[in-house]
Amino acid sequence: MASEKEYSKQEGRQQKQKRRKLAANKLADDEATPALRRTAAVSEEQQQQQQREDPQEPTGWEELERVEAPGDAAPAATEPEQKKLSKHAKKRLKEDKEKAIMQAELKRLEGDAAPTSITEFEQLVMSSPNSSYVWIKYLAFLISLGDIDKARALADRALQTINYREEGERFNVWVALLNLENLYGSEEATLGLLGRALSHTDPRRMYLAALDIFDRTGKEGLAEQCLKAMCRKFSENVEVWLRTVKYRLAKDDSEGARKALERSLQALPKFEHIRMISQAGLLEFKLGDPERGRSLFEGVLRNYPKRLDLWSVYLDQEIAAGEQQRIRALFERATHLQLPPKKMKFLVKRYLEYEKKEGTAATVEHVKRRALEFVEQHAVGAA
Repeated sequence: MASEKEYSKQEGRQQKQKRRKLAANKLADDEATPALRRTAAVSEEQQQQQQREDPQEPTGWEELERVEAPGDAAPAATEPEQKKLSKHAKKRLKEDKEKAIMQAELKRLEGDAAPTSITEFEQLVMSSPNSSYVWIKYLAFLISLGDIDKARALADRALQTINYREEGERFNVWVALLNLENLYGSEEATLGLLGRALSHTDPRRMYLAALDIFDRTGKEGLAEQCLKAMCRKFSENVEVWLRTVKYRLAKDDSEGARKALERSLQALPKFEHIRMISQAGLLEFKLGDPERGRSLFEGVLRNYPKRLDLWSVYLDQEIAAGEQQRIRALFERATHLQLPPKKMKFLVKRYLEYEKKEGTAATVEHVKRRALEFVEQHAVGAA
């Protein structure tokens, strides 16, 4: 019994000692905390003072650095918000970020901050490896130094570096490389490069870009080869045929343009014929013979007299030509058609705007009377 009492007393003393130690430690922590806080505040104040005294040099990327990354602030709150965003909102968010990156790149490539050495350009392409704009600027810099071979090697390196998903960026580099080869290489080398580019990009887009390059630099032989190939491979594409007609008209080859239009109507599906004929007529007004353009519009309007879009384009071209007698005659024909009220309102409004600008009080009054006649006729028909 005595030994049990002594054991319980000893255990009670040990527990009292533990409680005293815990109380002492808590008291020490409470006393130290204000001092630690004061020390941290002083340290932060010293850091801010140091930053004010030694400001960092501008890097040209300040605006981009101020753009908050999606995961930087409040990750727990951001993730649910990202999940709630619609596909359109996510696309806009991505586009805004890409726009901010592009603006930062433009700022860095212009003015005093623009790279002036290979080392600086290397740093830039490392920071923006998927930007065709940066690679092409670097390419132009090497060409300005006369290092054509290095420029070719750099373009190949860009194509290997840019992510394969960035099709638009890769396409831009291919076009830049084709421009380089067209200016500084042989025709054989240029055609060989075009063959490579066609196998790695959208071939229709590349043919159209190549035609623009060859046309701009006066390489008519290469341009003709390009035209034949793309008309053969993409015979059911309207853009290809329209580009062919435009090329012929720009070269004063009206007969070639007429033949290209005829071939296009044989190759294109029927639902594309209206677009092809109307756009070819538009090109005739701008680059070729306006009479030929009128003939094309008149032909298509005979078959589709209620196509308001065709009347509108035709009127635009006649107004641009400036022959008032033709313009008024065309407005009169259009406003005497049997059209729904909404379409007629559009035509009468255009006619009235034209007469207010180019006509007299009498011609304006004539258009108003025509509008009133249509309203009365439509009311009688509805009754």
